[in-house]
Amino acid sequence: MTNPSPVLNFRQIQPGDRVKWLSLGDESFWPLKSFLQKQALDFHQQNIAKTYVLVEESASSKVWGYMTLMCSEVTLSDSHLQETLPTTAHLYYKTFAAVKIARLAVDKRLQGCGYGTQMVDASICLVKDKIMPVVGCRFLIVEAKLNAIHFYQKEGFALLNTPQNQHSKHPLMFLDLHKT
Repeated sequence: MTNPSPVLNFRQIQPGDRVKWLSLGDESFWPLKSFLQKQALDFHQQNIAKTYVLVEESASSKVWGYMTLMCSEVTLSDSHLQETLPTTAHLYYKTFAAVKIARLAVDKRLQGCGYGTQMVDASICLVKDKIMPVVGCRFLIVEAKLNAIHFYQKEGFALLNTPQNQHSKHPLMFLDLHKT
């Protein structure tokens, strides 16, 4: 008999959240855990980046996953500009405002349960509801780990089509928020 999944809330990180408990498995993910443990709360409080956590609906505040967002920009290739921006905006700008998913991680025991998708959906809603109405921002971007490219493609992100990006360890992917 398997244990039922915990009931989770998605909210901003808070002092006292149990961040050390998160288990991501493979050592390639250790930098994600290290950031959560050592810098996420400080960056959050200093408005450098905002971190949102998946926590149990109990007094324990165990963190089961998290996502960090920050302001950024994206420079699109000419082919992406013509596909994405049929207006004359590409004649004036080559670089566009974006929100970056700087980090996204789900505990290995809950991977494949849809929590990553829920966090991406939450970021899209946050940007569309809170940022786009008051500041020009059209794109959501991520520098994906190679083993996460397929996940982000399923979420609607496209790889930036440049030779340098195609050979990057963390290729840039973008989502046009006008198409979501």
